[in-house]
Amino acid sequence: MALVSLAVAPVVFGPLGILAGIAAVAKENRLGGMLGVIASVLLAVTGYYLTGALWG
Repeated sequence: MALVSLAVAPVVFGPLGILAGIAAVAKENRLGGMLGVIASVLLAVTGYYLTGALWG
């Protein structure tokens, strides 16, 4: 979901990836959940930046 956030819609898929990572951490999958949260945040911010650079 993190890579989809970069390519398609960072406003939608960034927070969804973060929520999915939080849910994974809550279900005792700490490593996968934290990696998902970190990847989603980094790629969503990168997507916001690229979108701003293309439109602005």
